[in-house]
Amino acid sequence: MKIKLVDNTIYNVTRADVTNGRLEIDFTGTEKTTEEIQEIFTDPSKLVNIELLNDDNEKFGDLPGWIVYGGIMVMNDTKTVLLTKEPDTTADRLARAEANAISANSNAKTAKELSQETAGQVTDLQIALTEIYEGFTTN
Repeated sequence: MKIKLVDNTIYNVTRADVTNGRLEIDFTGTEKTTEEIQEIFTDPSKLVNIELLNDDNEKFGDLPGWIVYGGIMVMNDTKTVLLTKEPDTTADRLARAEANAISANSNAKTAKELSQETAGQVTDLQIALTEIYEGFTTN
């Protein structure tokens, strides 16, 4: 498996998974030092979109937005890069605003239907009271 960064650099990795709200990328048995790997992943502009490639360099996926470097875990000969997303991005705020607008529109439609139903019930009640009153006055 390989990853390709925005600057078209390609790196051999053994794993790239989203786990516990973070992207984990494993470098196993690599010649790169921890410092070299850290330098690769501390420039957010290179990480805007990380492409996933198979061994034949054919793209099979994208990992957009994982731009915040969180460190490297080292276990035996595996170095795991930890990346997170920028909290509360403009796109997230816009998506939430759109979701709120959709929800508000739905609530408004429901309120309108309920008010029309209530108005109909009030009209029916007024007619019934009028009939009762007229029944008392004609006797």
